[in-house]
Amino acid sequence: MKLFAQHGFGDGLKTIEGLSKQLIDGVIFSPRDITPDKLRESTSKLTELAPISERLFDPQYYATLAAVDPVSRTGYLEEEYASYFAPRRYDQLLRESQVIEDVSKVLECERALPLTALIGPNIIIPRSFDSAEAAIAMNFVRATGAEGKKIAPEKRIYATLAVSRDALINTEELLHFLNQLTVLETPPDGFYVLVAAGNAEARADLFNADVISGWMFLNYALSVNGFLVINGFSDLLTPFLGVAGAEAGATGWWSNLRTFSLDRFSPPIGGGRMPTERYLSCALLNRVTYYELDILRRRVPTVLNRLDTDEFYAGDGSEPPRNKEVLQTWDAIKALNQALVSTEEEESLRRCAKAIQTAVETYALISLQAVALDSRSGDSHLDEIDGAIRLFKRLAELDFV
Repeated sequence: MKLFAQHGFGDGLKTIEGLSKQLIDGVIFSPRDITPDKLRESTSKLTELAPISERLFDPQYYATLAAVDPVSRTGYLEEEYASYFAPRRYDQLLRESQVIEDVSKVLECERALPLTALIGPNIIIPRSFDSAEAAIAMNFVRATGAEGKKIAPEKRIYATLAVSRDALINTEELLHFLNQLTVLETPPDGFYVLVAAGNAEARADLFNADVISGWMFLNYALSVNGFLVINGFSDLLTPFLGVAGAEAGATGWWSNLRTFSLDRFSPPIGGGRMPTERYLSCALLNRVTYYELDILRRRVPTVLNRLDTDEFYAGDGSEPPRNKEVLQTWDAIKALNQALVSTEEEESLRRCAKAIQTAVETYALISLQAVALDSRSGDSHLDEIDGAIRLFKRLAELDFV
């Protein structure tokens, strides 16, 4: 399974270093945060460094609806990508001709960039798969498949499928929507799947058994029907989506590059301080703060991954250089992908169950050592992941003995 850098503000040399250390397989660029000229310069360096790396581009068309607000944070989108990006209202997108025109503009823009595959535009399905927004989203998928074959027949074409966590948990509506996707006359090669939380800090929005199982089943249903599936902003859930058939997942260095939300494009509210650096422990299936790690490495050393990027946390106090934290994240998720994702569904699910049990046991050791963890470092996510695996098995009819 592949892992991509979810690009955004403040890349610096992070993506280049991730590729050079073979921690990631490519990058999904954010036009909000990079100009076309800078993107070409960056892809040239990436291609030289890693010729087979993937270079993708999330057109972020879903932000056109937020761009109606004059103080929205669209970055370079409205100026540098004006060939396709402009504020849109839902009523404009009810016209199929407008959808086809916008899809063509996005794909023409991407064809002119040094990308290895193209991603079509779409809006977010905010509440339900049985809605006007879902019908519009389906039109974008149809147009992406048809226009992609005309505009760039030599490249893989992915249709964006962006859904809210609320829409994803209605299984009956999800199944009906998936049935429509599998009978498209001119389908895309795959899907770029995004699951939206209320905001980038709303961890509980996505770490919910119903949401995770729905996300996994979406990957499973698409993959068994021959589609490639790339999951944006999938972060810690990447290996579980891989178990369900995903081709790739992605994550980045800020919380808004780990969790997908339109909040990223909303007007800023107040200021904020830099987040505390964390360490992603494979044993815990979770991140802990660096100062928690400093205690745990002596009392419960099994929280350590024993990977090369542990060296960034080896100094006094275990505080890493801020620009190295994402390298440790990529390294840990890559290790989890390798550990959990097998070519056999039954074996993959068995490995997941074992990983969850290991995490439960490791948290029990932490409790015995009386190490206090903050709420985000705790074990509340384990019940949700375990419940999600069970729900997914029922949805996909994979109840192995």
